[in-house]
Amino acid sequence: MNKISGILLPVDFSERCLGMTHYARSVAEKYDAEVILLHVVNPVFVAPEVGMAPAAVVTTPTWLINEKYKLMDEFATSELAGLRVRRFVYEGIPEAQIEEMAKSGEVQLVMMPTHGYGAFRRFLIGSVTAKVLDDVACPIFTGVHMEKHTHDGKEEFPTITCAVDLKTGSTETLLAAAKLANDFDSKLGIIHVSPPPGKGTVANPADLRPQLEDLVANKLKEKFLNFPVDKLVCCVDSGEIALTICAFAERMGAALLVVGRQHGSEKGSASDGRLAGHTYSIIRQSPCPVLSI
Repeated sequence: MNKISGILLPVDFSERCLGMTHYARSVAEKYDAEVILLHVVNPVFVAPEVGMAPAAVVTTPTWLINEKYKLMDEFATSELAGLRVRRFVYEGIPEAQIEEMAKSGEVQLVMMPTHGYGAFRRFLIGSVTAKVLDDVACPIFTGVHMEKHTHDGKEEFPTITCAVDLKTGSTETLLAAAKLANDFDSKLGIIHVSPPPGKGTVANPADLRPQLEDLVANKLKEKFLNFPVDKLVCCVDSGEIALTICAFAERMGAALLVVGRQHGSEKGSASDGRLAGHTYSIIRQSPCPVLSI
């Protein structure tokens, strides 16, 4: 994961989005990063009364744009006080504008809540978030229950968990989680999940544990010579991938879960391993925010 100097926070003025600003503040303070707030006004389409003509785009009223600018100027002023913050209001398709800004070179991290409430929360990811996860290459920080976030002034990420698949594609994910744990002085839990019985070749978790420990030891030694062993937990388990990973995060009391994902042209890449195909399911079920690399 590249050095974080710019954090993009798409804004819809919801309580979930306001809750995400607390996490954005913690990361921005740690890395002296700028927070970029972006609200996108959707275009208005009007269907013709007769005929087969396509729907036409109506010019967005000036009063509406001015209202959004006012809301943006007032959004999270106390939550982000003292930070470097830029605020933008654009017109267009939200996911396209988010992707364009993420590609600008000024953004190394996108932070955004997902949609979904109550009993159905775990089955929903908003269409904008799903598109961003699919198409934007930089790390994406998401959470399904941001409206419940309360910031008590303590360290934001006392425990971080990470899921790896023991292939080379997991190296970036592992190192990103380790860097965060090192920077935030967090406990780090790392898990590998093998298939459950009846789901392909099944290895005994006890046999895979040395592989996981070797991977972790070698990679952390390369980058973090003094990473404290007493803050490291390695786990090998078997079962349904998303459910098992999220259960591990919950047992650890994790404040953040780091996973790898497939995005854009990388879909189907063998280097990503099978774990990346479960990103959506992990995000939906995770008991804490998820950083997908």
